[in-house]
Amino acid sequence: MHRILFHIGPVTVYSYGFMLALAFVLGTALAQDRARKQGIDPNKVLDLVFSILVSSIVGARAFFIAINWQYYKADPLDIFKVWEGGLVFYGGFILAFCVAFWFMKKNGLPAWKIVDIMSPSVALGIALGRIGCYLNGCCYGRVSEAWGVSFPGRDNPPAFAQQVADGLIPSYAVCSLPVLPAQLYSALHGLLIFAALLILEKYKRFDGFEFWAMVLLYSSGRFFIEGIRYYETSSMIGGFTVSQVISVALFIVSASVLIVRSKHAGSK
Repeated sequence: MHRILFHIGPVTVYSYGFMLALAFVLGTALAQDRARKQGIDPNKVLDLVFSILVSSIVGARAFFIAINWQYYKADPLDIFKVWEGGLVFYGGFILAFCVAFWFMKKNGLPAWKIVDIMSPSVALGIALGRIGCYLNGCCYGRVSEAWGVSFPGRDNPPAFAQQVADGLIPSYAVCSLPVLPAQLYSALHGLLIFAALLILEKYKRFDGFEFWAMVLLYSSGRFFIEGIRYYETSSMIGGFTVSQVISVALFIVSASVLIVRSKHAGSK
């Protein structure tokens, strides 16, 4: 864990923000290259990416605040501290999905072809973003003496701060209790999806195939990773996290679309 990378004068560069920026740059470059190879103007893809970037951050932050409202109600200024972590992928995904389709319709872009082009970039972004979560000490797993990693107390990372608040460790402790590195599992999950999409592209039978394959692969893996994440009881719904409930819904939808669209494509 290395929450702060370096300082440039009075400016602090956080590892979480740096990894998000890196994900944006690499993801954009990849999407533009894929668009160019398919005869689509890469500059329009760049404009689309900026729209997605803003909407995904807003949506991801809003979702996180909504499920942790009790904390932010007491300390509302913390709402704006995005650099400290606190983004939920599904919140960003839902808002960005809506904004992206509005943008593409407005600009006459082939929507399903574009989302296929961008799907590997999203998977790569997930992987890099979760590495940022690990460096930041957020989105961690449950306490585990056998398989966990400890986060040092310097810079007061979320894992350490939460355990102090829960009374599990004293505020003067050197490091947190060992927790499962759920962030690294998520990063590996994102990389596997990225590789799978590049392979599955050869078997694409309809526009939108890669997008729905990404949703299927992500939602299924996210459901199980959520099972080892640390959450307060207020974030649970009937024993499941909010993200697990959304994962099940998206898995059903994506599996249904892939089956129906594949059958339809095969009958032509």
